[in-house]
Amino acid sequence: MQDLIELIRSINISRVKSGGLWNFIFEQGSLMEQLCDAIYEGKVNTDQEALELLYPGERPSSKYANLKERLKERILNVVFLLEFRSQTGSDRQKAYMECNKKWAAAMVLMSKNAKGVSVSLLESMLKQSLHYEFTELTLSILSSLRLHYGTIYGDVSKYNLYREMYRKYQQILLMENEAEDAYTYLVSHFVNSKASKTPISDQAYETFALIEPHMKESDSFRLHLCGRLIQVMIHSSKNDYASTAIVCEDAIAFFTKKEFESNLPLQAFYYQLIVCYIQLQEFEKGAAIIEQYQSIFDEGSFNWFKLQELFFLLAMYTKHYQQAFEVCEMVLKKLRSGNQPSQIAEMWKIYEAYAQFLIALDKIQPPKNYSTKFRVNKFLNEIPTYSKDKQGMNIPILIIQILFSIMEKNVDQTIDRIEAIEKYCSRYLKQNETFRSSCFIKALLQIPAASFHPEIVLQKAQKYIDMLETQPLEVAYQTHEIEIIPYEHLWDLAMESLGIAKGRAVANG
Repeated sequence: MQDLIELIRSINISRVKSGGLWNFIFEQGSLMEQLCDAIYEGKVNTDQEALELLYPGERPSSKYANLKERLKERILNVVFLLEFRSQTGSDRQKAYMECNKKWAAAMVLMSKNAKGVSVSLLESMLKQSLHYEFTELTLSILSSLRLHYGTIYGDVSKYNLYREMYRKYQQILLMENEAEDAYTYLVSHFVNSKASKTPISDQAYETFALIEPHMKESDSFRLHLCGRLIQVMIHSSKNDYASTAIVCEDAIAFFTKKEFESNLPLQAFYYQLIVCYIQLQEFEKGAAIIEQYQSIFDEGSFNWFKLQELFFLLAMYTKHYQQAFEVCEMVLKKLRSGNQPSQIAEMWKIYEAYAQFLIALDKIQPPKNYSTKFRVNKFLNEIPTYSKDKQGMNIPILIIQILFSIMEKNVDQTIDRIEAIEKYCSRYLKQNETFRSSCFIKALLQIPAASFHPEIVLQKAQKYIDMLETQPLEVAYQTHEIEIIPYEHLWDLAMESLGIAKGRAVANG
């Protein structure tokens, strides 16, 4: 069912219906049409829900399985028709679709012995493929042209031309594949974790040393994308944001000079650059980039959601809490109508919890009828992946639970959890990468330990706040997503929830 849901929600149903394609694909009122509509509208998310909708009171397992399979085939055909007629996307994306369509046509013509027209089509495609740097497709085209000019036409001059070109691009493809494999290997360990990536820095450095000579040899799009992402990882994995920003700016300059739109790499490097500006507290620069380059991110795409995360964090770090809330609400609405990886949806559930905390402190004015009740069990059920990320996103998950307990002055519940939280800190938050989080959580634990008495709280917590301030956010080794609100700000908010005007102890003169 999940494959079918992902497939259906990936296409523009409104476009299918308005273009007349819908009536061609489905018989009006049929079970197949009902199932497709229900999945797209989010009314059906499981096989059980589909069975109850289509076959109430029955158990038609074989009929239902066949219906799903036929629907999948229909929608795959729709994807083919829509994407190859689509005018959306960058020039490079449209060229890729066009080249693959022509490649398929050339192979069909070749199989029907229409060699003249197929070779002419291949030579026309080759120019486009070379321009947009589609290395794999270029090799397939060159292989066919080499074969035909060498074995059928006997044109030695053209055979040698395409043979040499094939050898050249074969080497480029090997370099591209080496870079992509190296980058994928490095990233694969951190897809579902926000723990510090410091250990990967040395490995990225060694890997880049192997890839860099290839990058000097070729300006290949794919080679430089993967190679420069590895170069970013050398510095970003140890939170050297100043060096990361320099690498990103250099990469942006490289891809901007390409003779075609390079939206994918520009998205990647602008994203990293905004992260740097947030951590370096150059907020105006970060906001300017988000505003200026939002248009290169396709709304609803994975990268678009990641950009909104940065927008949210930027607003949180600068205390523009109302704007952060508006971004959060906009994204949550988008998530309800789409199909995104679980880590995207879970991240925004965590952000929503922090927004609710700020609403409770009157820092955010929600719309009427907005539910502000924070339910811990419901919240934890919605974030199963990150709840297991003990040195990563489970940290802000734990912190928001403590903050709500403190706000409610739930003495028994908070005290009951102190021992478990202290064990958690000693087990998972003892590394340099989690130093700030450890200090902040220990400071929070002084609140119930002091029975919520303001003066005692400030006295007991001060040493942890002082320790926290020895490692400012911009030089901390932790990953940037951990502090959804900088701990210095969050401490003042926690104190405000207790009715304490300022969350710092005042030394006696």
